Amino acid sequence: MDREIRAVHVGLGPMGLRVVQHVLAERKGIRYVGAVDVDPRLEGKDLGEIAGLASPAGVKVTGDASAVFEQTRPDIAIYTTVSPLKAFLPQTEVALRNGVNVISTCEELAFPSFVDADMTSRYDELCKLHGVSMLGTGINPGFLMDLRASLLSAACTDVQRIEITRRMDATPRRQPFQKKIGAGMDADEYRKAIESGAITGHVGLEMSICLIADALGWELEEVRVTGPEPVVAEKQVSSEYFTVARGQVKGTEQEAIGIVGGESKIRLSFSAFLGATPSFDEVVIVGTPEVRARVSPCWHGDYGTVAMSVNLIPAVINARPGLLTINDIVPVSFKAGNLGGFVAQGA
Repeated sequence: MDREIRAVHVGLGPMGLRVVQHVLAERKGIRYVGAVDVDPRLEGKDLGEIAGLASPAGVKVTGDASAVFEQTRPDIAIYTTVSPLKAFLPQTEVALRNGVNVISTCEELAFPSFVDADMTSRYDELCKLHGVSMLGTGINPGFLMDLRASLLSAACTDVQRIEITRRMDATPRRQPFQKKIGAGMDADEYRKAIESGAITGHVGLEMSICLIADALGWELEEVRVTGPEPVVAEKQVSSEYFTVARGQVKGTEQEAIGIVGGESKIRLSFSAFLGATPSFDEVVIVGTPEVRARVSPCWHGDYGTVAMSVNLIPAVINARPGLLTINDIVPVSFKAGNLGGFVAQGA
């Protein structure tokens, strides 16, 4: 698109404000025409002011999403609200029914049919009815533990197994993230937080396994997720927000496995804790050729999520209508006969 992209932002929590700051301060070609948040304390405030920028954006925040979409008619709505699919999708109806494309950091939107196939089908039809596209993306799921491996597999003639490890130093991450991984808790307190749902672990490992299997044409029989389990400090470790004594929890770890043909074909290992050294993101492909690709230190999750959410906006606007996954946007496929709209000569 050569013209300016008109955007509405929905959800002004910590991640939403990071996206807003990036768009307002650094991205040419995208202009906010509206902002929505349910927090009454933000009503009527300037978007630039809320984002902590020196200059006003000239856009007032409101809780009335219907009025914003009806009055501004944007090209894209950027949603940074919730992680669960069933809570998220109803939020988007006002955008979809006004003919607005949607991109979101909702983790379960990355591969929604795994969560609820019927609901996914209904919203896919709603997107098609109004001629718009919707995509869930981010750094993870959306890139590090799925798309990156699929892209690397494109240079392999054979893939037998994929193993991905994300070992994250949580020290530079924002306070809510460090709190979410249990930093500073005692082990018993951590386990009670797991039982109560106060700590949920990383959301999206199942989506990443589904994305890889979908790209490689593997039929998943089962997805197994273990954990989260506490990572206990062997010595004192600190961040800007927490000081963790020896014996306390400094973070979390968990694993997910994708079963194909009775075998463990996809294995994801995720850990995030204070003082993780070395930190890295690694993809191992057992196949022809064998691949071991490591990035160290690990990718910064917040910056990566902001980048994916903004960089993919033009692709979503230009994509075919429907509720899409990253595999529709960046197609890498081992699927036999995956020819889309191809018509053979002489057909």
